[in-house]
Amino acid sequence: MPSQTQSAPFAAIRYGVVLTALAAISIFVFWTASKAFLLVFAGILFAAFLDALTRLLGGAVPSWGRGIRLAIVCIVLAALFLAGLAWGSAAIAMQIADLIATLREQSNEILSLIEEYGPGIFGDSDTDGGGTIDRRSGSDIGPSALQSLMPNLQGLFGPAWTAIAVAGGVIGDAAIIIFLGIFFAAQPWIYRDAMLLLVPLSRRSHVRDVLDETGRTLRHWLLGQSITMSVIFLFTWGGLWLVGVGPAFALGLQAGLLAFVPTLGPLIAGFAIMLASISAGWPGIVGALVVYIGVQTLESYLLTPMIQRRAVHMPPAFIFIAQIVLGLLFGLYGLALATPLGAVARVFILHFYVEDTLGDDIEN
Repeated sequence: MPSQTQSAPFAAIRYGVVLTALAAISIFVFWTASKAFLLVFAGILFAAFLDALTRLLGGAVPSWGRGIRLAIVCIVLAALFLAGLAWGSAAIAMQIADLIATLREQSNEILSLIEEYGPGIFGDSDTDGGGTIDRRSGSDIGPSALQSLMPNLQGLFGPAWTAIAVAGGVIGDAAIIIFLGIFFAAQPWIYRDAMLLLVPLSRRSHVRDVLDETGRTLRHWLLGQSITMSVIFLFTWGGLWLVGVGPAFALGLQAGLLAFVPTLGPLIAGFAIMLASISAGWPGIVGALVVYIGVQTLESYLLTPMIQRRAVHMPPAFIFIAQIVLGLLFGLYGLALATPLGAVARVFILHFYVEDTLGDDIEN
């Protein structure tokens, strides 16, 4: 008996050491392969989108099998993408080039204004030639110093090899997401049941219900987000075209795409719109501001409450915090996927912790 009593603490210590080591290894693997995990989640998200369209088509033609409906959805999406690429690639590329040139020109004008009227910001100064000399330190804080504080637009938009490298990486990631999405959407129950094999028999029914609810949440969020993005694109494009701010199509397109990232996306889109409107003078600036405020009001008070009410019930501050944390940890992918990841985490926390552990029955 004494030997068994003495060995119990050592067994607990060994158990704790093993758990700590496994946790550390898991964190290390997830951290080093975070992009791969995020790409897999993006594939699951795309699969949920395909599944949602397949279910919608099933409502119109319920006699058709799931495989046929999924194939039709994939063919239609591919045809729309290729048709848009063939029909509008030249025009879109030209408008995007015009937008980049406009943003670069307005940024340079803002730099010139800062250099001309803003030396007092840096303290008492004298002007010597093209630069501004700080009386206290004697350092040059003229154009070169001010431009060093701004983004390197030439480095961002100029070199062709950078654009090719970025495009290649984006295309590769997009291909991974598309193929994973098609595989997951073809037979989602196979992957769900494979995950359930890791769960004790007594818990499998409950975990299956939670996974099914997670799938419904993602489908509702994606459909709602797609509608919201389309409406923002159309209204922004039409509004900027009416007030004479261009390139209206490219600005509307970037506003619609950036709407995928709540809170931060509209802010970035609004900055680009206001910067591009400077070339149109005060009427263009006021008109662009009215269009931007009108579109954001439409999204905040009509589209989001009506469309996303069933999907994501997270307060805006929580979404913003999740975007900041995931963006800092995992970059652009973490920022873009913060909201659906938060929606999944919310479902898991409510069921696996609040209900199972705390015993609190919460209505979703």
